[in-house]
Amino acid sequence: MRVAFLGSPPFATEVFAALVKGGIDIVGLVTAPPRRAGRGRKEVPNPLVEIAIAAGIPVLRPDSALNADFKASFAQWGAEVGVVASYGQILDAELLAIPRCGCLNLHGSLLPRWRGASPIQAALLAGDKESGVSVQRMALALDSGNVIAEKPLPIGPRETAPELFERLAKVGAKLVLEVVRAGAKQGDFPEGQPQDESAVTVCKRIHKKEGQLDWSSSATDVDRRVRAMAGWPCALTTLPDGTALKVHDGEPRNREVVSTSSDNTVADAEPGTILSLDDGISVVCGEDVFLITALQRQGKARLDSGEFLRGVALKVGDRLGMES
Repeated sequence: MRVAFLGSPPFATEVFAALVKGGIDIVGLVTAPPRRAGRGRKEVPNPLVEIAIAAGIPVLRPDSALNADFKASFAQWGAEVGVVASYGQILDAELLAIPRCGCLNLHGSLLPRWRGASPIQAALLAGDKESGVSVQRMALALDSGNVIAEKPLPIGPRETAPELFERLAKVGAKLVLEVVRAGAKQGDFPEGQPQDESAVTVCKRIHKKEGQLDWSSSATDVDRRVRAMAGWPCALTTLPDGTALKVHDGEPRNREVVSTSSDNTVADAEPGTILSLDDGISVVCGEDVFLITALQRQGKARLDSGEFLRGVALKVGDRLGMES
């Protein structure tokens, strides 16, 4: 089975490496065009390209997968199936039809839940207890194709997006390898199971504004956002003087327990108010309290709350998320 792989790091890296290591006949890699960053505008390394070069696999990096010249080059590989993982570009019907067996896509959720660009963050924000990966036949509508195989994975109660991302990538790599090997043995792939359209949920690409914390929401919701936005863009708020602040870690706490243990009387404090500085920075939420245990001022290093408080003068009654 001649396989063309289409993907971009970081989610696709584990999958591509597993296929190469597993001895799959990969005839070419399609990945994101070169990107430059930093003061020297140096090209950002792409681990998929590095793996492909080391294995002698041809690489195409089109600005657009809709380009006719790209499609012609892709067709010359003679791939029998396309395997897609987090490629990030639209694939039209013409491209999907080039491989004899069509194209398969690895998605980081149990479809039809969380079709779209941010299934891992969406699952954490929603408080889902379970996630997983799905291998589907690609169709023109977003993540709507028949599901060939899936693997569920429980979400840990304190799991962050980067942690869940890493686990799903490993599970997904193993599942794709199994699917491709089975297809090679049979000479084709099963039609798969149609998705239940009545159960579809959709998630969009994450933007920086999604990291903004709303202290008027419940402590549970604040906690979910902190874990979902970990890595990038991080959960965001401001110090009382308006300085930008990243919240890296913490946990929800019962408000009454915090109030009693800290021996303060800020019973009717507004959301965002610091209720206690014991064991961390306890912030009043719309319901209960969120205890910040790791945070970072703009332009500074990440610190645990104890280290942070030794360098920043905060007191009970100060309010985060608004300028004084």
